[in-house]
Amino acid sequence: MFNLNYAGLHQAWWRFAQADQGELLAGLGYEADVSASACLLDNGAVIASLAFLAQGIPVAGSRRIETGPLTGGKVFTGANAMADWLANCFMPPETISIDRGLGDVADRLFGRRGIAAFISGSGPQGGQIGLSDGSNGHLLCAGAQQKYPLEVRFWVLN
Repeated sequence: MFNLNYAGLHQAWWRFAQADQGELLAGLGYEADVSASACLLDNGAVIASLAFLAQGIPVAGSRRIETGPLTGGKVFTGANAMADWLANCFMPPETISIDRGLGDVADRLFGRRGIAAFISGSGPQGGQIGLSDGSNGHLLCAGAQQKYPLEVRFWVLN
């Protein structure tokens, strides 16, 4: 088990999320084929992993960081796998049904800060994961819509 606080995670998460994708991947040692590696950033798991590592929390991902200040650390490449890891190592999540649609999920995320994982049926590489700041629930849900989520898992952060 480990502790997370929203302020520290938010700062690290958005620093990596706002970085140039090519430079970010090259800084991790994935520059050999940046165009092929760009899909690594598609589901949010690498960004989330980097934010955790920047907070000093080791991540049990499957891909090793080859260069840079986080060399040797591992990142998740799939949001579903990262969500399972969070449920086992951080705390059990709140499960939010999508029976009433992603618009309802976005409304339920409003005003809440935490990690939202949109679980898809496409295996460990699938899904979408993002950081809810209390006002971006509709953006998170819109981005996850193309992943055809089956449920949403949410971890509240203070």
